[in-house]
This record gives sequence, structure tokens and C-alpha cells, in this order.
Amino acid sequence: MTITHIVSFRYANSVSEAERNKYFDELLALKHTCLRDGKPYIRALVGGCANTSPEGAGKGFDHTFVVTFASADDVKHYLETDDVHMEFASRVKPLLADAFIYDFETVEA
Repeated sequence: MTITHIVSFRYANSVSEAERNKYFDELLALKHTCLRDGKPYIRALVGGCANTSPEGAGKGFDHTFVVTFASADDVKHYLETDDVHMEFASRVKPLLADAFIYDFETVEA
């Protein structure tokens, strides 16, 4: 059962563009730096810096990431025991004005 984990960040106004870009790059790097049993376990990780949708429903979020995991157990590991992810989260959370996080079991057409 593949799990899709979506995360959107809206930074506080005081966070510079350079800082935002730094955290964007750092989150993308988690695909290679988050390890379980010595191996990367994130199946896929993509992100975007600008809402390009003409629908205008981006709600002011600055960055959105889509992370794919092989299982709910891998998501639990990522959120609760992965030191690399937890250290990243501890640094970025104080800089956020808002976040949107949504996980679901992936269903393909």
C-alpha cells in the first residue's frame, strides 16, 4: 500500500526568500538523506516553489511537496523516529505561519 504525503508551507513574513529557498532544497534532499536500515526509503519526493494553477486556490502557500512512501510504517518512521527528518522539522516549524499536511493511500486509475 503506497502512501502519498503532501506538505505545504506558508512561511512567516519575516522569513527571507533566501531562507525559504534553503529549506526548499533541504527538504528535497531528504529523499537521499533519510535512511532506514542504512538505505533510503522515500520512494519519490517532488516539490514546487510557486503555485502555477490558474484556479487561484493556493491559499498563499509558498512551497508544496509530494512524498511517496512504500507503506504507512515508513511514514510513521519518517514522522516519529527518523532523526534527519525530525531535525529538519524542528528548524523549519518555528518559521512557518501555516502548514497543510495530507496523507492518503494511493489509488491509481
